[in-house]
Amino acid sequence: MNGRRFIPGAVLLLSLAGAAPAGAQSAPAQRQIEAAKLSKVPKLKKKVEAVYPPGALEKGVEGDVVLLLDIGADGKVTSVGIAEPATPPGLGFEEAAVLAAQQFEFEPAEVEGQPIAVQINYHFKFKPPTKAPPPPPPPPAAAPPTAAAEPPPPAPVAPSVINFAGTLRERGTRLPLAGVLVTVFRDDGEKPQGFEATSDEKGTFHFVDLSPGPWKVLIDPPGYYPFRTTEEIHRGEKTQATYYVEKGVYNPYDVTVTAVRPRKEVSRTVITAQEIDKVPGTAGDPLTVVQNFAGVARAPLLSGLIIVRGSAPNDTKVFADGAEIPLVYHFGGLRSVIPIGLIDGLVFIPGNFSPMYGRATGGIIDIQIKKLTPKKVGGYLDVSILDSSLYVEVPITEKFAMAAAVRRSYLDILLNAAVPSDSSINLITAPRYYDYQLLANYRPAPAHDFRAMLMGSDDRFAVLFKDPGDVGTQITGNSASLATTFYRSILTYRYTPSDRFENFAQISQGRDHNDANVGQLVLNVNQYSSQMRDNARLKVAPWATVSLGLDVVYQKTDLLVRLPRPPSEGEPPPTTLDTSKLVEQQLNGLVRWLPAAFGELELKPIPSMLLLPGVRVDHYSSVDDTVIQPRFTLRHDVTARFTWKGGVGLFSQEPQPWESDVKFGNPALKAERVWHYSLGAEYRPLPYLTLDATGFYKDMRNLVSNTTAQAINPDGTTRALIYDNNGRGRAYGLELQVKHEFSHNFTGWLVYTLSRSERRDSGQTTYRLFDFDQTHILAVLGSYQFPRNWIVGGRFRYVSGDPITPVTGSVWNASSDEYSPVYGAVNSGRLGAFHQLDLRVDKKWIFPRWILDVYLDIQNVYNRSNPEGISYNFDFRQQKVQQGLPILPILGVRGDL
Repeated sequence: MNGRRFIPGAVLLLSLAGAAPAGAQSAPAQRQIEAAKLSKVPKLKKKVEAVYPPGALEKGVEGDVVLLLDIGADGKVTSVGIAEPATPPGLGFEEAAVLAAQQFEFEPAEVEGQPIAVQINYHFKFKPPTKAPPPPPPPPAAAPPTAAAEPPPPAPVAPSVINFAGTLRERGTRLPLAGVLVTVFRDDGEKPQGFEATSDEKGTFHFVDLSPGPWKVLIDPPGYYPFRTTEEIHRGEKTQATYYVEKGVYNPYDVTVTAVRPRKEVSRTVITAQEIDKVPGTAGDPLTVVQNFAGVARAPLLSGLIIVRGSAPNDTKVFADGAEIPLVYHFGGLRSVIPIGLIDGLVFIPGNFSPMYGRATGGIIDIQIKKLTPKKVGGYLDVSILDSSLYVEVPITEKFAMAAAVRRSYLDILLNAAVPSDSSINLITAPRYYDYQLLANYRPAPAHDFRAMLMGSDDRFAVLFKDPGDVGTQITGNSASLATTFYRSILTYRYTPSDRFENFAQISQGRDHNDANVGQLVLNVNQYSSQMRDNARLKVAPWATVSLGLDVVYQKTDLLVRLPRPPSEGEPPPTTLDTSKLVEQQLNGLVRWLPAAFGELELKPIPSMLLLPGVRVDHYSSVDDTVIQPRFTLRHDVTARFTWKGGVGLFSQEPQPWESDVKFGNPALKAERVWHYSLGAEYRPLPYLTLDATGFYKDMRNLVSNTTAQAINPDGTTRALIYDNNGRGRAYGLELQVKHEFSHNFTGWLVYTLSRSERRDSGQTTYRLFDFDQTHILAVLGSYQFPRNWIVGGRFRYVSGDPITPVTGSVWNASSDEYSPVYGAVNSGRLGAFHQLDLRVDKKWIFPRWILDVYLDIQNVYNRSNPEGISYNFDFRQQKVQQGLPILPILGVRGDL
């Protein structure tokens, strides 16, 4: 019979020895770590031999059992589960293996020198001892033949019949529960009886030859609520059941880490998709959460800008698995272009980044696309007041999986309903956006990983004015439209034949299109981009690893532009538009090449020290400039808890396209260069608590700056340079961070940045404040997991106001028939401080085959009127502070399959 005879007391013992379920946790939260990524794997130092089950020994039966061992940071076995039950079952192999494994002791696993709790498989193979063959029997004595009767044939034995079978699945996720004990019993007769069976890797179990009548069923795995029911067994029939067992807590912070990247950068923040999804005040957006990281300034309202360590917004680059993407946000910066379902996590590096990254002098954001390993068809539907999104992932085979996502806003529907029919504005296309993604993973063998991704985004807005004067007194026309679209296809191949060698190859290709028209103003840019990247990493010695790579970008652009020259940083925006100063440029087939090569050494002269010397060489064809950029980073683990770190390096990027254009700017410009310096320390007093302090200094050279200088043309005429490379800049500060990983039902962090960013314009001798300088940046976040799947979180932010150039008076401009402002010293004033409290409440309802999540994200809870700018009356004598968004509740409903 498959199903062991019930023994009093055995249910508790075997339940505790069941497989650790997904989501079961210890303190700190249990995490699975891929052994190949550990700096030290657990090593068995005390082994206890399993006692061979007597019944199996008598029959000479062999058996195999695969256990799931939870090993604590002290090397002790904290939990034992059955990953693969014994074959054949019912002979006591599982019990013997569990009792032996509970007494094992290991040298603990380590990540970056820190002991860590892990979960491993351990294979027990039972093989009976070889016995010496018995001596041959003596030859039988001869006997006279007799007419003895034939012995009667043995009585036939009826074959066992499976009359009760079932499948165990996790309630809500529908994932199979393996290694879980199922008990059936009767306790209402004179003699209680019971049997036990363990579910296999598919979650199935069965019992044979149960007598007819009612049987009570008990399923009580650790980390789950007990499941009890009664099944009626009928003679000659097979009872089939599927049980959905509910976890005690569906904790979004309890994740499985399948790749642990060693710390190399001086400062790096890594956040998982599960953490991003629950950060208060972000509505679960992957990139909005970056605003809460150390060194990141608060962006102006609805701008979608990312300002890192006093650099300009366009100095920071965003990548998807190493491939640069052109557009980060949809309209207004409320939503990024990649949904949470496709993301494993996000890596943010504010400075001193690896030579692998280039063409940026600010920071790096690399969105880690999900490695598809679905065990079932699943996904989600998310509906909020902003948009709706759908995500589906499908396991095609064991080696091939696909996922698809689509999202669309409905601001257009809401605004069209709100605009009255007699309004002077007709919304032909109200603001609307959508994006789509398709991802495929194929792993024919462990050493080979192929990935293909297609992603795209489309934003559109069009409005018709009944009165052309509504557009502007100096612009003819009665309409305005804006369209921004792009797509990217990304092919990636990762080859890892051993832990000594790895090669990463990637090709991305796409099209970016921007089309804006407001009266006479035209911006139409159509650009095709391709990027090829290859990075090989070879471990040449236990203490030395070398990385070499290529990073090449090719772009071809067609454009038609009729716009005024855009204001530079430090210049106040124009209050009027002079159509006589519009600049028109039309180019077809403009080609740009951006080739780069890089290399880096990873040296460990001693186990606790990591040295990273490297270099990157970039060529910018648009300005015909080649920049050699040496970089160096050092990390030293002084103790298991304390690390000091530092870095220095040169980083470069080309001027903005209009700055080096022959009509809009100066084609003789060269690349900007910025030296990064940083020094800091990390301290981990508790396994779940990290303290980090980093000081930084940035020396900015060759900055593009406005100039009044002129150049002499070959024909002897003169022309204005408009821009030159004589600008300088500096940014310096201190970043403090306290992060509490999920433990004791709480996760959160506190981040404070003290900084100053200044610029010195061409021809000037003194520095001034940078447009986005913010002296104090404070963010405090926390989320608490309550019973019954409630999560409540909050975020508080305090930020110094942005600098402004004050208006000190005005003069009458007869040519434009209006007043023109007279400005004071550049950025000599400052807006009032920003502070805001956001709250988020999540509640999950667990149904047998799906999960319902309702969330309320309330931004600006106490309705603070935060200053975002200053507006003036017609003669600039009166001013009014422009206010930010009032209290904004975002209600959403999400269903997960």
